[in-house]
Amino acid sequence: MPPSRHNARGMALLLHLFLFLLRLRFADSAAAPTVRSPATALFVLGDSTVSCAATTLPLNLTSPSSLSGPCLFPSDRRLLPDLLAAKMGLPPPPLVATLNGTAAEMAGGVNFGGEEGERGVFRMGAIGQQLRLAAETMQLLRLEAATPRDADEAAAGALFVLSFGTDAYARLLARGQEADAAAPKHGRRGFGRLLADRVARAVSELYEADVRRVAVIGVAPLGCAPRVMWEALHALDGRSCVEEANELIQGYNARVAAQLDALRPQLPGADIVFCDVYKGIMEIISNPAKYGFEEAREACCGLGPFKATMGCFSKEMACRTPEKHVWWDLYSPTEAVDALVANWSWSPPSPSGSGSDSDVSICSTVALQQLAGGSPS
Repeated sequence: MPPSRHNARGMALLLHLFLFLLRLRFADSAAAPTVRSPATALFVLGDSTVSCAATTLPLNLTSPSSLSGPCLFPSDRRLLPDLLAAKMGLPPPPLVATLNGTAAEMAGGVNFGGEEGERGVFRMGAIGQQLRLAAETMQLLRLEAATPRDADEAAAGALFVLSFGTDAYARLLARGQEADAAAPKHGRRGFGRLLADRVARAVSELYEADVRRVAVIGVAPLGCAPRVMWEALHALDGRSCVEEANELIQGYNARVAAQLDALRPQLPGADIVFCDVYKGIMEIISNPAKYGFEEAREACCGLGPFKATMGCFSKEMACRTPEKHVWWDLYSPTEAVDALVANWSWSPPSPSGSGSDSDVSICSTVALQQLAGGSPS
């Protein structure tokens, strides 16, 4: 065979090899999450899971007015966003109501939780109101930046956490006029679809405000919460949780996760994570002793069976060992549970599969440590 033919064949093989390696490289790049610099600010939107240490449904839930009560006393119990902020090396984001609106105050993050918007049955307006405040804050930080580069860095360093649904499902699962009034309009499953769609739209709206890092927190297994257990006491029949309630919440969480999966290709440059706290808390409820808990059904603070006939409205009502309880009050987990959930949200499972607490993984597509651009701790 003439030398020129050997050379041509060799060049063709090299070209095929080059193209093959190039395809592998692009495939790896597409599959890998965006590598980002460490987040410099934590912004939080949500319900009582992010802004209130006591339940937002504090009393006996016998009248509609009691469903909208605020926290009745302050507490030093840290919530999930506070614990995540600590992992990021940041202080807990201050509540927006405590700020005077300057960019300097807001540069390290803001907790918009508790801003309810219009007072509808399930307060869908709370999401819209908090989103408006968040968009205005991002705009203010850009306007007050010294240079365009500083403005870009402020936007790039922002990590947003969204945690909606717990209060809405607490009302939906409650007995009384407020829950009953909503059922004919949406139905319980229809409401879950409505709320999941609204949360997904919230992520899109944040993207339009230049937010590129978002973590969406799912709803806990409220079918195991003391209040839901107490209300279904006659029908529990030895079961440890109200399965019908948990099935509703699992359906909602699955819909949110699916909506976010569909949304990611539409938002180039964004990292969107879903954290399944249902999975994490059910792991604890199923294996309480493994994680140092002694009581997985009864609340730490409250009155009556399951400490759930009346909610927590006095510090004196609280148990002496909240760290041994899964539930703090009617619907809220204790700080000890939130601490485990924060650990499982933050770190990916260890590759060795050692069976330690860190082997539980509840976030996808990446752990929050990677979303925040943090180094392994």
